[in-house]
Amino acid sequence: MLRGAENSELFREYYEILRTPEAKHAFFYMIGWASTLKGYDFFPGSHGHIKDFRFLRGDEWDFAFIPNQRWMLFYFRKPCLRLPKFSREEIIRRIPGTKENNQGEFTVRLKNVSEVIHLAGYIECQIPKSRQTQKTCDKNRGEFIIRINKSAAIFLP
Repeated sequence: MLRGAENSELFREYYEILRTPEAKHAFFYMIGWASTLKGYDFFPGSHGHIKDFRFLRGDEWDFAFIPNQRWMLFYFRKPCLRLPKFSREEIIRRIPGTKENNQGEFTVRLKNVSEVIHLAGYIECQIPKSRQTQKTCDKNRGEFIIRINKSAAIFLP
């Protein structure tokens, strides 16, 4: 759920940090996806001079991203790493370019929409769902699948 409407100017301010068209498009996709992510509150924040967006699951701050000039730096934070579904091995295997930082969290630079879609697909498939949806996610190894009706689906990379 999208929060932070009272600070709506922050969305524009953080968007203006990005300089490349690819990063700006990725930002738009990320905001749209994150604002509809079931079980999470999503909002802009800051820590000193660092401007970020935060994903909260109850009191747990699972994910975040920081806009930079050419990419968004996405974080898998420690709370989510305690969950088996976000194991170190799975994150590194499924998300190319992932690095572990000094705090034991994982980061990845997202430079374009396709990278954000890939990340969203991985996270969507890791969030508890019905048994049938989980089987579909497992079968497609983290690709993001949007069901339109019983006979059609859109597969995103």
